[in-house]
Order: sequence, then structure tokens, then C-alpha cells
Amino acid sequence: MRTKTSELVMTALLTSIAVIIPLIVPLKIVLPPFTATFASHVPLILAMFINPAAAISVALGSALGFFFAMGPIGPVVAARAAMHVFFVAIGSYMIKKRFNLYLVIFATMILHSASDMLIVYLLFKLFGQTAIIGGYTMQFVQIIIGVGTSLHHLVDFAITMVIYYPLSKIGDLLMPVSVSVWNKKSAAK
Repeated sequence: MRTKTSELVMTALLTSIAVIIPLIVPLKIVLPPFTATFASHVPLILAMFINPAAAISVALGSALGFFFAMGPIGPVVAARAAMHVFFVAIGSYMIKKRFNLYLVIFATMILHSASDMLIVYLLFKLFGQTAIIGGYTMQFVQIIIGVGTSLHHLVDFAITMVIYYPLSKIGDLLMPVSVSVWNKKSAAK
């Protein structure tokens, strides 16, 4: 049964996982200021299926984890991670309102990439090229961040859905999705 307590416990567990992933997962692509840590969005995306407040809490926990994990580029990566509150809040709202899952994935991918590109641009304007993007041009950085974030988002969403499916069968803690990606019969309904 879905209760406020169960939502709080699941949010706390996902937040702790979101803080730990940047610290312990060795699979990372680092091309400052772009970074991609394998499965780092999975707790955030799972939290989107609880409620918007849970998703925002987990996103803030993830930003904290990246701040401590990424060394000298930590503040920039943490700022990018903090921008996740926008895509997870809107994505969770869309799930709650039963938007088609593919639309949720696409819309959150666009928001995610755009917010990452925006924060890097703003930090570049505020602190200068050397501090934020090293020797790369801003156009190159924006392309790398936009394309890289989009691909990373899609991979992590796919991983999340593999985890979501069995979790959705054990209780009603996670909100149901409006399209089945698992079999054609239920997708046709």
C-alpha cells in the first residue's frame, strides 16, 4: 500500500544511492565540463515515478554527490546536476498526469540537455573560459554537452525501465506508466 512513509523511505534510499553513485561508479566519461557517470540518472528517474517532491530531493542529493566526487571540476558538474531538478519535476508531473512514456522520455531529454547547456554557458559568462571549459571553444562544448547529455539520458532511462518493471510488480509505490514497453497486447489497449 502506498503511504507517505513508504514514499519517504523510498525517496531516502534513492537519495542515498544518488549521492553514492558519483563517488563509487568507475565508469565515467570526463571531457570537462561534460561528464557522464554510468547510471547516475537512474535514481532520479525512478524517483520521478514516486512524485515530484521525491524526484527533486533525489536530484539535489545527486548534485551533492557530484560536488564531492569530481575534484576540481566538482562545482561545475554539481551545478549541472542541480539543474536536474527541472527535468525530474516536469517529468514526474507528466508521469502523474499519465502522459505517454515516450513523450516523457523525449521531453525530459530536451529539458535535461538544454538545462545542462544553459548552466555551462552561464558559468562561462560568469567565470571565464579557462575556469569552465579549458581550451575548448564554447560551440564545441555546447555540442558535446547537448549530444552527450541526450545520449546519457536515453541510456539511463533505458536502464531505469529495466529496473522499474519488476519494482512496479511488487507494490503500488511507483506510479504506473501510460504505455507498456513490455508487450504489444497491453500497448494496443
